[in-house]
Amino acid sequence: MKETPQVKIPKRILGTLLNSAGAGVVPRQGLEYIAIGREKEINALVRDLENISLGMGAFRFVVGKYGSGKSFLMGLIRANAQEKGFVTADSDLSPERRFHGTQGQGLATFRELMRNLSCKSMPDSGALPAILGNWFTSLQMKGITEEKLLQNSPELSDFVQREIFRVCRTLQGNVNGFDFAKVLVAYFNAYTSGNDAMLEDALRWLRGEFTGKMQARASLLSINSVIDDQNWYEYLKLYAVFFRLIGYKGFLVLIDECVNLYKIPNRVSRENNYEKILSMFNDTMQGKAEGLGIILGATPQLIEDPRRGLFSYEALKSRLVPGKFIPDGKQNLLSPLIYLQRLTDNEIFALCKRLLSLHSSYYGYAPRIGDDEILAFLKVAFGKMGADEMITPREITRDFLNILDIMFTDPDASFNELIGKTEFVSESKKDEDDDFFNLDEIQI
Repeated sequence: MKETPQVKIPKRILGTLLNSAGAGVVPRQGLEYIAIGREKEINALVRDLENISLGMGAFRFVVGKYGSGKSFLMGLIRANAQEKGFVTADSDLSPERRFHGTQGQGLATFRELMRNLSCKSMPDSGALPAILGNWFTSLQMKGITEEKLLQNSPELSDFVQREIFRVCRTLQGNVNGFDFAKVLVAYFNAYTSGNDAMLEDALRWLRGEFTGKMQARASLLSINSVIDDQNWYEYLKLYAVFFRLIGYKGFLVLIDECVNLYKIPNRVSRENNYEKILSMFNDTMQGKAEGLGIILGATPQLIEDPRRGLFSYEALKSRLVPGKFIPDGKQNLLSPLIYLQRLTDNEIFALCKRLLSLHSSYYGYAPRIGDDEILAFLKVAFGKMGADEMITPREITRDFLNILDIMFTDPDASFNELIGKTEFVSESKKDEDDDFFNLDEIQI
C-alpha cells in the first residue's frame, strides 16, 4: 500500500471538516483533504473552468442519489475554481428558493447567491465588498506604478475614476448594463468620500435587496430599476462579464438540491422553472453568457422521470438525453450530465484510512485500529443485502467517524462490539479472501 506524505492541516479547518463529515454535512473548507476518487469527473469540470477562463460558457448537471457525493464534488470544484482565480457563488434550492416563482422565489435564489459570493481571498461568503475594494486598490496601484502618480493626489483619483468609467462603458453594452454601471460609480464615490449610507444602498442594490423600484428611487442612488424576479438571471450574466473585466478568470455558479423543483406540485410552475433552466443551458452553450459556468446538483429522479422530471419537458429532454450509441457502464463526460458512479471498494477503504489518520491527528491519540479493523468494518457494512450497490460515501463516512468518536471518548469501547451493534449486521455476502480489497493499489 502506497502512502503519500502527511500534510499539515490547520486545526480549525480539520475540526470543522470532521464535525461536518460526522454529521453527514459537506463542509465549506478542507474538502481536498478527504477527496478520494472521482478523478474523471473532476478533470471534466476542471476543463470547463479552462473554457470559462477563455470567455466561453459552461453548463453541467452533477447527478447522483442522496449521499452519493454530489455536494462534495461541487464543493471541491468550488474550491478549485477559487484557487484558479474565479469568483464563485453557491445556493441550495428550497420551496422558498427556485429559478422562477410568483412570490419572489427567483429573486430569493439570487440573493442567496450574492450572500455566498466568494473568491480566493474570501473563500466562505460575503466577498462582494472585498472584490470591489480590491479592484479600486488595483486601479490605484496601476496609476502609481504605470502612470507615476502620487498616492492620495487628485490626479490619482481622476485616473481611477476614468478606469472605472472605461469598464462601465463596456458594461453599458450589455442588458441592464447602464444601471449596473451607474450603481458602480455611486459605490466608488461613496467608497472614496466615506459616505456609508450611499455605500450600503449601492451594496443592497447590487445584491438584489431592494423590494421595488419606489424604494430604489427613494434611496441615495435615485435609480429607476432594481434586480427582481424577472431579470435576476440577466444580472448573473452581467456579473460574469464584470468579474472578467476587473481581472478574475470567470464566474462559477453552483446550485444544489435542484430536486426541490421536482417536488413542485403545480405543473405550470414546475415547467416555468424548467424553462429557466433551458434558458441557462442555451445561453451558456451558445456563447451568450461570457465567462459564466453553471453547475446544478440533481438526482436521477429529477432528470429522468418522464412525468415530472426534466425529461417531461421535451425541449430539455432533447438536449440532455444520452446518445443512442453509449454502451452500459460508459458515459460521455463532455455531455451536460455527469452521473456519479459508486466509489470502488479500494477507494472506500482509502477514504476510511484517510479519516482515521485525520481523526487521530486532530484529537492527538495513537489509533487503536488498523487496516484489518477497517476491512472488518467495511465487510460488515457491505454485508447487508444490496449494500454493495446502495451504500453511499456519506453513510460510510458518518458511521466510521461515529465509531472513531466512541473509541476516543470511551477507552473501554471494543471495536468488535461496536461493529457488531451496527445496523449493518447480517450474514456477510463477501468472501473473506484478500481479493475483496486490493491493498497494493490503494494510495492514501
